[in-house]
Amino acid sequence: MSGHAAWALRWRRGLSLAALTGLLWVGSAAAIELPWKADKKPAVGSCFLLFEVGKGEVRRAPDEVCDSRVTPASTFKIPHSLIALDTGAVSGPDEVIPYDGSGNWPESSKRDHTLASALQNSVVWYYQKVAERVGEKKEAAYLRKFAYGNADSESGLTTFWLGGSLQITPEEQLDFLRRFYDGKLPVKFESMTTVMSMLLQPPGVVVNSLGEHPFDAPWPAGTSVAAKTGSGTDADGRTVRWLVGRVRREGSSYLFVSCVIGDEDTPAEAAIDLAAKSLRENGVL
Repeated sequence: MSGHAAWALRWRRGLSLAALTGLLWVGSAAAIELPWKADKKPAVGSCFLLFEVGKGEVRRAPDEVCDSRVTPASTFKIPHSLIALDTGAVSGPDEVIPYDGSGNWPESSKRDHTLASALQNSVVWYYQKVAERVGEKKEAAYLRKFAYGNADSESGLTTFWLGGSLQITPEEQLDFLRRFYDGKLPVKFESMTTVMSMLLQPPGVVVNSLGEHPFDAPWPAGTSVAAKTGSGTDADGRTVRWLVGRVRREGSSYLFVSCVIGDEDTPAEAAIDLAAKSLRENGVL
């Protein structure tokens, strides 16, 4: 059995939600086609994508989920932070928006937040305030400029990324991350570097609204992880879990997308666990 096939077999045995058959190497990262394709049917399963910057290859766990559009949930906070900074809706990472006491939010959200702390703690209400400041026309315009998934914000200004009309595939997430970390998005370069810094995680963990989650600690010396979680339910009723980001170590840089789609019993940490396992088995962490 080849090394790639053995890796895939171990992965399949270890993931109850995955329907993976092996490891496929794609010679180059294909550009996302426009107009975007609609899903043929609601897919359930998992997808992990790994791209080593400068190598021109994508390591892909083959599953139809990789081409299945679902809600981006809180991974949209990456482009939303760029929009907030680029439009001036928020003056910088330290701008505080006071918590008004309303809403049934996690405890970490029930306080005043800055843009930086709202990104790290995945504070939904903060970004809803940002959306109100940006407005419908500018939100829609940035989605088109970013070529972000189906670029559809019509379901509602403060909810379109939360199980609403905005949808994106794991492949499209990777395409967006590549352009983001290459500094090739149509926003001020300072906005991109600011958001890159805000995405950095504490050593050995990934942080979201529910707190810190172990992430294959300890990391090798000199390793940094920048990441954003996402969790929600899409329009088809599927539970969606995300972790997207970048790992840097020993002069190398890796972009990754982890996505798990299942039913209401899908663990909240499913995409985090999938990413940690996959990065470890690929020698990245």
